[in-house]
Amino acid sequence: MKKAWGRWVWLAVGAIVIVLIFYNLSRNPEWRNFRWDHLWRSIVDARRDYLLLSLLLIYSTYLVRAIRWQFFMAPIKAASLWVLFVGQILGFSSIFLVGRPGELVRPAYIAKRENVPMSAMSAVWLLERVLDTIAMVVLFAAALYFEPVNPDTPRGVFALHEMHEGGHLLFAFTALLILGLVLFRMKPAVMSAFVLKLFRFLPERPLRFFAHLLRSFGQSLSLIRGWKGLAGSVVTTAVLWVINTTIVWLIYKSVRHHHGNLPWLAAGLTLFCAAGGLIIQFPGIGGGYQVGVILALTEIFNVPPEPATGASILLWIMSSVPCLALGLVLLIHEGLSIRKLEAITEEEEKAVSLEEN
Repeated sequence: MKKAWGRWVWLAVGAIVIVLIFYNLSRNPEWRNFRWDHLWRSIVDARRDYLLLSLLLIYSTYLVRAIRWQFFMAPIKAASLWVLFVGQILGFSSIFLVGRPGELVRPAYIAKRENVPMSAMSAVWLLERVLDTIAMVVLFAAALYFEPVNPDTPRGVFALHEMHEGGHLLFAFTALLILGLVLFRMKPAVMSAFVLKLFRFLPERPLRFFAHLLRSFGQSLSLIRGWKGLAGSVVTTAVLWVINTTIVWLIYKSVRHHHGNLPWLAAGLTLFCAAGGLIIQFPGIGGGYQVGVILALTEIFNVPPEPATGASILLWIMSSVPCLALGLVLLIHEGLSIRKLEAITEEEEKAVSLEEN
């Protein structure tokens, strides 16, 4: 009950933030003269060849993710590539359907099918998040410092300035994150005890949860053993984010407007802005991701509102519909349903709780 209540509160806060953003945009003259027919045309006239190529690349990302999980899981078990691939599809389908709580489906499904502890799969998931965060920062740095960006509005200049300022903090955070990875990899028990000592002011229950998180973090780092595991994890992460950026770039090119000529690194910068909006994810309709794309295109790259909105809608359709369609097929093939997936997730979560106690 508390979880459900907290989820609704979070969604309400996210909705208010998005409404405020659109209210702010509506005061801009370009947005007040928004042409819905231009938006419609930007979507229906999109180039099918670019969309088809992006579709093939979208499906390839789930295969790359499955291969990366094989490298992560190698010290635990030689996992089936098929099970890992199905887990990626079902997991991301669940995120599109129910929002952020769907994140737990991937580790829970794979833990169940491969008969490994849920705590180990939580560690794999955490390691994946850390590597993806580092990859996103590297992509952001490359786009920000190697792609000339010249916004022609005061708002765009201000937004770019703020991104540069925030970039310094982000790079510092990433450097600390990498340092933490090294130290936790070398001395997980010592580092966990040190961090817990710093946060001993927390109440008992949050502190116990934090301790579990640190254990999972240390366990996730211990999964990378030897140069082969490290190289495989880094290479698959790099390949994944090159593909992700290329997908965004192709979808931009599919829209028949001058932003179809945006360079590849520009797609990387808008992808970074969109990723920041993933924190606000509404079941079935997305949310902050699309707002991040629109803001980046209009405020930084001087794209008119209609094609920018069209590109964000196409990006949402291409990222969600193919995954959901294949997810439905795989659910039938595996003899599962959304309710059964939820039951598997709850069962694995209970197993983790018993391990902690």
